[in-house]
Amino acid sequence: MNLLTISSSPHIRSSITTARLMYHVIIALFPATVAGMVLFGWERVLPIILVAVVTAVISEIALQKILSIQPAFTDGSAALTGLLLALTLAPTVPLWVVAIGSFVAMLSKHLFGGVGQNIFNPALIGRAFIVISWPVQNAQWINPFSSSPPVTSATPLQVWSAQGMGAMVDQFGGHITSLYKNLFLGLHGGCIGEVFIPALLLGLAYLLIMRVISWRIPFTYAVSVAFFSILFGIDPLVSLLSGGILLGAFFMATDYVTSPLLPSWQIIFGLGLGFITMIIRAFTPMPEGVTFAILLMNMLVPLMDKSIQKPVGWLKTTEEKA
Repeated sequence: MNLLTISSSPHIRSSITTARLMYHVIIALFPATVAGMVLFGWERVLPIILVAVVTAVISEIALQKILSIQPAFTDGSAALTGLLLALTLAPTVPLWVVAIGSFVAMLSKHLFGGVGQNIFNPALIGRAFIVISWPVQNAQWINPFSSSPPVTSATPLQVWSAQGMGAMVDQFGGHITSLYKNLFLGLHGGCIGEVFIPALLLGLAYLLIMRVISWRIPFTYAVSVAFFSILFGIDPLVSLLSGGILLGAFFMATDYVTSPLLPSWQIIFGLGLGFITMIIRAFTPMPEGVTFAILLMNMLVPLMDKSIQKPVGWLKTTEEKA
């Protein structure tokens, strides 16, 4: 006699798991992580990454215990949050600041119910908390390959915001081509994981090949940034290569939980990210706008997804088609 197995939904199974997705993203971030260590020194960068990741994992375990949530820290989501947070920080940020920011990141996730429930990208919540609470501690930028004590410098975006495009070009030899080259190769101050563009592009290629993300959000984000840069009289290539746009577009804006489900909304999401980023950069005292652009657009995602009226797999009947 054949027995029927009764179980709750979902009834469609897939080999794609949360853990598999998280570890794919961690692998994609490996080139940027290594590049950050090479440029700014492993002795500075590695402790920041370890503190951020370990704090995130420990916080995940503790919060799941307190909230009586099924333990799931082995899925890699906590480790990924810690790694992403570390890569968005200055290479000289104090470790105690990193630990607090990592805890806040995990707390923001569990306030909404844990994995798959959070409205905001946890790593960016942690970064925003650090930027607002300790702006000086996270703004000590250093030149690549600096010895000890390191040579401090302003980031290209800080130079542009304070003195204009001419000063930004002068910082790199007075030629626009030299500026492009230095921005592309990360030969300037900045956050650990955002400066070396080839590593970010390599990570994007991996995610696209493995079908972890789609092209829509990164592509429309980049196109939107370029369009509004031209509209505001800013060199679009400089905009794209400066700051955290590519790191945010490839690894944070594409987060499954905090980005729209429908392809059409993903395109609008990307366009909105570029618009807000350039508004912040062009018309506020803040030289960077990626963090708050993504967090602001995260707020709109539940409204976007609410437009989905039909259940997944729903088909019109003959009568409804008529």
